[in-house]
Amino acid sequence: MQKLQLGAFDQGLENWVNTDITPHLFVAKVRGFALLLHKVGVLSEHRYGQHRAGIFARLRYLNVAREFCFPNEAFDYVYSSHMLEHLHPNEARFCLREVHRVLKPGGVLRIAVPDLDKIIKKYVPEHPEAFLEELFEPNQRSAKNMHHWHYNEFSLRKSLEDAGFQKIMREAFRRGRCPDLDRIERREESLFVEAVR
Repeated sequence: MQKLQLGAFDQGLENWVNTDITPHLFVAKVRGFALLLHKVGVLSEHRYGQHRAGIFARLRYLNVAREFCFPNEAFDYVYSSHMLEHLHPNEARFCLREVHRVLKPGGVLRIAVPDLDKIIKKYVPEHPEAFLEELFEPNQRSAKNMHHWHYNEFSLRKSLEDAGFQKIMREAFRRGRCPDLDRIERREESLFVEAVR
């Protein structure tokens, strides 16, 4: 069984191909670089500990806005948590088409994203700043860490249909066809959707 995780960051799992674009991938490739960054105050104690544990050394680089470096029908499962909202809409559409391409027939994609309907319910006209900060995360140091788009069940379903997926189901936290949900899933407040190729 072949399993691919997109946007794993520091949550890579055994027996999964864990991918991300974090600069920590490149730091991990240069011996002693993490220690140097820690000593000059760039890496926190926590992040340096993750480097020492080899967390980022186990990741593979994958820019999901470009063609995936995997052959057609290579994976049984693809998992992505809180990654799609960091893509511009055209990049997200491309990513979903690529996921469809690399999944085997009958393969399952599971996506977790912030639930736009829940976010909208938090809007308070007297305090729009808090709402906008949650919506876009504008205080991130890098644009790739900001939110560029959001989904509710209907818009995510439409995006998946447009990418070629047939069976699309809303799921609950740690419930569904995707394996290892008890270990991989951490954000209970999310919108969870599974789609079958």
